[in-house]
Amino acid sequence: MVANCDRSCPLARRILIAASALAIGFSLNAAAQTATTPDNSSSSESFSSSNIEALLSPNAFLGGSPSAEPAPKALASPQYGNQRAPQYPGYESRSSHIAFEGGVGFAIPVGPDTNYNSAELAEGYLSPSEGAGFSINVGAGWYFTKHFATLIEYTFDKQGIPGGYLTALSAASGVTASGSALGGNINTWDLDLEPIYYLTTGHRTGAYVTGGGGFYRKVTNFTEPVEECSYYGYCYGVPETVEHFSSNQGGANLGIGYYWKVFGPDSNGKFFGEVRYVWVNSPKATASNNYNGSGTEELIPVTFGIRW
Repeated sequence: MVANCDRSCPLARRILIAASALAIGFSLNAAAQTATTPDNSSSSESFSSSNIEALLSPNAFLGGSPSAEPAPKALASPQYGNQRAPQYPGYESRSSHIAFEGGVGFAIPVGPDTNYNSAELAEGYLSPSEGAGFSINVGAGWYFTKHFATLIEYTFDKQGIPGGYLTALSAASGVTASGSALGGNINTWDLDLEPIYYLTTGHRTGAYVTGGGGFYRKVTNFTEPVEECSYYGYCYGVPETVEHFSSNQGGANLGIGYYWKVFGPDSNGKFFGEVRYVWVNSPKATASNNYNGSGTEELIPVTFGIRW
């Protein structure tokens, strides 16, 4: 159109035609640049509405990548029921560090205190032998880790005195002449510091080792039946202590046990059964003190109870 315009065209028409051609040229050039964008591999990638939305997103204005995927949500920390959780509970509060125990069972004596010397007995040595009895223990302490704790433990063991010894003592002391019979018992209680280490063998089961030492007190009692009568005239014999001796000394123990988490794999509560060896350094009767006892006491307590 420009080429066909001759000299007779007015000047204004020529200016308008030139401006229109220039505008059309700029428009075509801008459209071509918008339609294709070169990359490093000389290939082009078309723009879509999603690209425009990404460019206008807050992440793009804040310096983030327009095409970046949203970060996945952080996974919650594993719970006790999750396979990644430890089989023994984690310690999320101070109360979960508290440990305690309670159990009952029986105790069997071993060692030198299971027999007596008839010759010494005839000379007045009160060196009784021990029989089987029962055992009670309670304790409380602190878990330092999920496997290691330390408890302060109180134990009470009550042993019987065999009838053979009591018969021989009755004959030696002339008690049988009065028509009564001697009885007796041996009580040992202790206060120990007891470390304990747990070994996990399954989701609900495991074993442990424990041991410690402390203060032990041993008391031997001899009794005679004393007649008492009720309001209705019924009379019966009641054992009354007629002689006793005691000793205070140190002692130690060592034991192993097995536990079962009856309340679930994530619970601190567990039933246990254990066996221990207890050594008490009690003195032996001497010529200067016939009441010291039979010497070192050794017991095998077997206990069942609950630990937390």
